[in-house]
Amino acid sequence: MRAVLSIIFLYGTGLCASMQVGLIGPIATMLRAQFDLSQAQFGLVASLITAAGALCAIPAGVWAARLGLKQAVLAGGAMMLVGAAVFSQAESIGFLYAGRFLTSIGYLLIVVGAPSWMTHLGSPRVVALAMGLWGTFVPVGIALGTWISAGLSGYFGWQIAVLGCAMPVLLFCIPLVLMQNPPRDGFNRSLASGMMGVLRNKNAVSIALTFAIFGGTTSATVAFMPAMLMDRLDISLNMAATLIGITTIGGNIVGSLTGGILLGKNTPGRVLLLSALPIMAGCIAVIYMAPSLMIVIIALCGFNFGQGIVAGTCFAMLPRIAGQNLSMPALQGMLAQFAEIFVVIVPPVSGLIIDDFAWTGAAIAFAGFYMLAMMFAGKRITTAT
Repeated sequence: MRAVLSIIFLYGTGLCASMQVGLIGPIATMLRAQFDLSQAQFGLVASLITAAGALCAIPAGVWAARLGLKQAVLAGGAMMLVGAAVFSQAESIGFLYAGRFLTSIGYLLIVVGAPSWMTHLGSPRVVALAMGLWGTFVPVGIALGTWISAGLSGYFGWQIAVLGCAMPVLLFCIPLVLMQNPPRDGFNRSLASGMMGVLRNKNAVSIALTFAIFGGTTSATVAFMPAMLMDRLDISLNMAATLIGITTIGGNIVGSLTGGILLGKNTPGRVLLLSALPIMAGCIAVIYMAPSLMIVIIALCGFNFGQGIVAGTCFAMLPRIAGQNLSMPALQGMLAQFAEIFVVIVPPVSGLIIDDFAWTGAAIAFAGFYMLAMMFAGKRITTAT
């Protein structure tokens, strides 16, 4: 029972971290109006949430393991709150950037520390279930952030929306203070050894690159989607956020469960990735070009179903790859660092594409990015097939 509670609290910190990604989309119009941001500048504000991870996630994973995973997660929650406070009180673009960067430090510590902590909470079967659950933290957290941000910003302004998406981390971090710190046995390798071990592993790199392109593209699609739906379909912000939220949570849960069942029947993870990524590519193109709301809703369901399969499969593969005498925190760090490099790059690039080629250009670009991820997913991953 204690393991289950710990997993729930750790998963909650992950949701709060991903909410920092989702909160930006609904307040895009307000931020652009108040700070006179271009689409590219807004894209940078959105992507800076993962700046720290893009710079140093792999060494952060090794350091977190050596210093203590519990301390890493709690420090991450504290930094998220500090970053949200700075961002919400910003009076210039510089403070927007600074607030998001501080939040990104908290985001990094949580996404590296929390899943690594989960691997110490029970039997291999419990750990497998925990990692499968963790695989949904990004899309579900983004959906919750989008939903909460839309509701709060509509009534109280964007500043309250930012704080409202950060404060829940206290509900999950406070109980973790009372939890026992996981043992540091196996975390005594040097920084260089921990880093080089994962960087030299072809299976680890293949999964990391697949997840990186997938994560960066998904971050961009979510950041621009509320504004796109409002612009193209003439619907309200609350309606857009509700559609995104419901389809994201429902689609990802179904997708993750489907992927877990298929993996349990020894379906190769590579096959699942090569099936789900084309679904996402086709659906996102339809979402950004569809002429009617009903078509968008159907495509959103398919898009999020594929998203659940991809995310859950990538995370489910990690314990098997880590079994090759690799550091699990370092492996989590590599997955985070690769993904966050792309999350920093793809939204600003997408903003430039939208500025020049409107929403149709974004549809083609997003679909192309997902197809690019297939190139790396197509490589044989021997420990996961």
